[in-house]
Amino acid sequence: MCSLNASSFCHRPSAPSSWARLTRLASLAPFVLSFACRTTPLDVVYAVDLPAAGDGASSAGTDGGTDTGAGGAAANGGGGSGGGVDANTCSIVEAGRYALRSQVNGLCLGQGAPTTVFTNPAFQLDFAAECRQPARSWLLAATATPRVFSIQNALPPGFVLDVQMAGTRDGTPVITYGENGFDNQRFEVRARDSFVSELRPQHHPQSCVAAVGTSAQIMACDPADAAQAWLLQRTECL
Repeated sequence: MCSLNASSFCHRPSAPSSWARLTRLASLAPFVLSFACRTTPLDVVYAVDLPAAGDGASSAGTDGGTDTGAGGAAANGGGGSGGGVDANTCSIVEAGRYALRSQVNGLCLGQGAPTTVFTNPAFQLDFAAECRQPARSWLLAATATPRVFSIQNALPPGFVLDVQMAGTRDGTPVITYGENGFDNQRFEVRARDSFVSELRPQHHPQSCVAAVGTSAQIMACDPADAAQAWLLQRTECL
């Protein structure tokens, strides 16, 4: 993914000896790699396994193998993916279908029990160890803003992730609700590191979606809070 063109760093009017060029490149390598190989927020390589909760992180009976844990497919270059899936595809966060696994509990977020908001239908969120369930599958659809997505659940009626009533206080529930195009249904996927990302609702981007108890809510973003860290795993790579 990261290639270095020696001439771009070592160009001189007169060509030095081969040994001098190699010595110079070796001295520059740590500095160059620290910048040339840095990923963007949408080029996230998940390289560390999450602790799976219970025995649910592994499941047999699906084409292409079993889930090897919270970071299994991506951490091993797509080793847990279905046959023919490009490892690079498994390690990039972009528009597509994903499971949202919480770093703090190792479980996958999904659509749960029905509820209402001002008599309109909605669904609460919950967690499960089996991330291949349709309720745990989320379609990230790109918006006009880079790194900002609408996140739609795979279960009918296709409701999207929504900060309830566009609340801004800590503890406001995150639910699924009929798509309306408002900013409380648009989430920036911001890389926290090369492993996990934050989900920031655009109506109040100072907040992050956090796993709290058996569901999710927004809290003031805190880089040290593991409850706000999410591993996005492409469903075909589980």
